[in-house]
Order: sequence, then C-alpha cells, then structure tokens
Amino acid sequence: MTNKKLLLSLFIGVALLQATVPLYMAWRWENILQTGRQFYWQTAPVDPADAFKGRYVELRFKEDTGPIIDQNNLLMGQLVYASIAENAEGKAYISGVSVNRPEQGPYVKVRAYANGQNTAHVTLPFTRYYLPEELAPAAEGAYRESAGKTGVAAVRIKDGYGVVEQLYIGDKPLYEFLRQSQ
Repeated sequence: MTNKKLLLSLFIGVALLQATVPLYMAWRWENILQTGRQFYWQTAPVDPADAFKGRYVELRFKEDTGPIIDQNNLLMGQLVYASIAENAEGKAYISGVSVNRPEQGPYVKVRAYANGQNTAHVTLPFTRYYLPEELAPAAEGAYRESAGKTGVAAVRIKDGYGVVEQLYIGDKPLYEFLRQSQ
C-alpha cells in the first residue's frame, strides 16, 4: 500500500514540475514586458540578405560597445553584464561592461565578442522583432530604408533580460507606419 502511495506522490510531483517549467518560461518574458524598464535603442543598417528570417525582423543596434568597468580581462564569448543608461535624447547606450553583475541600475546579460583598449564590444540579446506574416514584406522594406536614420526599438529590460516591445519608424510604431503608407 505504501509503495502505491509513494509512486502516486512521485507521479504527481513530476506532473506538477512538467507543468510549472513551461509556464515559468512564458511568464518570465511577459513579466519583463509588463514590469521592465523601457529603453529606446537606435537601430543600425542591416544586411538585406539577412534582414528577415521567417516572421521577424532581424535588428542590429548602433550601440554595441561600452567601457570596461572593472579591469578583469574579458574573454571572447564570455558572459558579461552591460549597464544601460540613456543619453540626453532619451536613447539607450551601454554605460559600462563588467564580469560582475551591477548592484544597481538596469543591465542586460551579454556576450563579449571583442575587447578593445578599455572598451568591450558585445552582442545584445534582443535582436528579433516578431510580427504577422502578412506584414513581413512591407515591414522589411520600411525597416531597411529607415534603419540607421529613424529606426528605433523600444526594449523592456529587467533583471538582466530584455524584450523588444515595439519597433518605430520615425516617431510612429511600425504597424501604424505600415498602415499609413499603404
């Protein structure tokens, strides 16, 4: 009798774990969108051959370097922390890169891919903006034409993670820009 109770308890525990893990994974990104701090990142021109894969716009950002805060040697591909700040125009930039997690202020977990003299180049973790398939061709063209001039991505950042909330062309959200240009 106790063997059956033990097996039943084990089964229920495993079933709860299996249900909890995917729910947590979805909740984490939604929580960032709801409660994360919003930053505006200026986008850079993209390679047209790699601009669109499936139903998302591939984003590249002008701000992908920052000063090294602590003098530890950064290794290529190492996980580091990029502190985020805003300039006078309200655009986000990397105010510092460190192997240690910042104790205060917004930051994202990034990979360092190059290390200049007191400067680190990093790969930002939010490079895709998803949208409905029927808008893909128009969005690709509009983004490619504006990137580097007026393309801006609104990104929510919380606890080291970032989620692209909106892509702007000029001062209009992408969906509104596409609706007005049709």
